[in-house]
Amino acid sequence: MTAAFLMVGGANAQSVSDSKGYVYNEQDLQPLTPTYLDNVYASSVWGSNWFLSLKGGIGAFIGKPVGHGDLFDRTKPIFIGSVGKWVTPFFGARATFEGFKLFDSNIESRSFQNIHIDGLYNVSSHFRNGFEQLPKWDLILFAGTGIIRNAYSGKKPFAISYGLIGRYRIATRFHLEAELGGTTTWQSFDGIGADNKLGDNLFHAALGLSVTIGNVGFKRVIDPKPYVYQNDVLMEYLGNIKDENDRLNKLRQKDQLSLAEMRKILEIEGLLDKYNLSMDGPTQVSKSQPKNNYSGLNSLRARLRGRSIEDGEDVMEEGTFEPNAWNPTDSTTLSPKQYFRMMKDGKIFVGTPVFFFFKIGSAQLSEQAQIINLREIASVIKKYGLCARIVGAADSQTGTPYTNEQLSQKRADYIAKLLMDQGVEDSRITAQYRGGISTYVPMQGNRNSCVMLYYKE
Repeated sequence: MTAAFLMVGGANAQSVSDSKGYVYNEQDLQPLTPTYLDNVYASSVWGSNWFLSLKGGIGAFIGKPVGHGDLFDRTKPIFIGSVGKWVTPFFGARATFEGFKLFDSNIESRSFQNIHIDGLYNVSSHFRNGFEQLPKWDLILFAGTGIIRNAYSGKKPFAISYGLIGRYRIATRFHLEAELGGTTTWQSFDGIGADNKLGDNLFHAALGLSVTIGNVGFKRVIDPKPYVYQNDVLMEYLGNIKDENDRLNKLRQKDQLSLAEMRKILEIEGLLDKYNLSMDGPTQVSKSQPKNNYSGLNSLRARLRGRSIEDGEDVMEEGTFEPNAWNPTDSTTLSPKQYFRMMKDGKIFVGTPVFFFFKIGSAQLSEQAQIINLREIASVIKKYGLCARIVGAADSQTGTPYTNEQLSQKRADYIAKLLMDQGVEDSRITAQYRGGISTYVPMQGNRNSCVMLYYKE
């Protein structure tokens, strides 16, 4: 995407239009200013917003039956220790241990331990705009479940815990915490009451410190939608540029094939001698030689223009052929002297490339009748002292890149072997491979080996 942006980011116009008529606003091609998702925040799973708190206070046990004494007759000191993590600015969890002493319904001092897991809900986060740093004040609700153990009776019933925490940040990582909470369990916890009814309660008030461990605060999550949209726009834009380039390349290939057809007819089929042309340019026509109407050359020119010659039709009048003005393509003007010298120097190939097609996933020809073409190629190579360049290819829509690379090499080597079997010296053969391609339609046409002929001094 960086490369794509560099290609299109320098546009000065208000919009960019491709060859198919798509219009892209300049703002679609510029760097984006990040926007953020609502109420979505990022926090490391292990490395941020953990906390440890230690508190001390008093607890009061009230059960059923109520027993003797009022609330103040039942108070005892307790200790509370917690470790937990804030997953978002709104929600967290903690594991808590409570323990020390309590007075049961008979006002007897008993040891107890209460272990519970609580969910935390920070109510005050609804009234803040940013969470990069921990806030000054927090009001937190908690609720959870666990087990409470009576050391005297040995009972360990299920218990529900709940309460409220208020905290004040006194330093970057330290909070002063005050907690009011309660635990409710079965009536039989203190040894008196029903086993299947809730009724024994332990209430507490505690004060202490909390320290945050790891990274502090939360970062807002960037909204990816604008980037996805821009990516789609850029990919479509670049894809249309590629389509236009492919179209132009196909036109160039078509011109090259037409030029190759001309070379093949003029050089190999003997038209060079028939029309008194040589590598050094045109020669004079002898007065004793019969004049001709250039029917062969007219046929060739018509084939290059994509139309046929009807019997008796004169496309070029006698005496109008001017070799030096010959323009076989739209972009290049070549005289026969220049044209054939390039062939003789080995800069351009001779004749039309010949394709041999293969069965899917193999180096076997799709039709054995193609061997006839190969025999003719071998005969031309030996007769005119040419060289062959063989380029193997595979269909990129099937198989992996590695498989296609190996397969295209096998196909090129197979055609090279068949030429050598026909008596062509291996020094006159060069085998190359392209791997997977998608150049030709239908896709079966990409499973080929292409043979091109060159002069070699």
